[in-house]
Amino acid sequence: MTTLRFELTASVPVDPHAAIDFLADLTRHRGLHPYLVSADVVASGAGPDGPWQDWHVVERPRLGPLRYTIRFPARMVRAGDDVLTSSVRAAPGCTLRTVTRAIASGDGALLTETTEVTAPWPVAGYMTRHARAAHERTFALLPGELGRLR
Repeated sequence: MTTLRFELTASVPVDPHAAIDFLADLTRHRGLHPYLVSADVVASGAGPDGPWQDWHVVERPRLGPLRYTIRFPARMVRAGDDVLTSSVRAAPGCTLRTVTRAIASGDGALLTETTEVTAPWPVAGYMTRHARAAHERTFALLPGELGRLR
């Protein structure tokens, strides 16, 4: 197995709690995340790390000119007002773990997201490139989207 990591940041015009609230609701990512087709909550609860929701996610990424559909589980955990963790099993043996932290900054928040992709070495680069591209687009559009919600 290979583990690769990347980090993204974005300044958003809402407080840290509102930013994490938005990110925790995957249905609100449609139009921001380039592959997202649907996301449905299938379970929720509270654990030692905080309240959590399990999601069933459908995405349509590309492989060259072709699009294909993947369905996978994701768990979002609110580890506090300013921290969100997500765990995704995108394919057999392929996991993404993301930790997003929000800190107050000026009139809004600074978001820092660290994503760790673990996958068999033949697909680790592919999985990481697609995850990074999708998250970069989401983070690029997030300030405008959150600005409309104020």
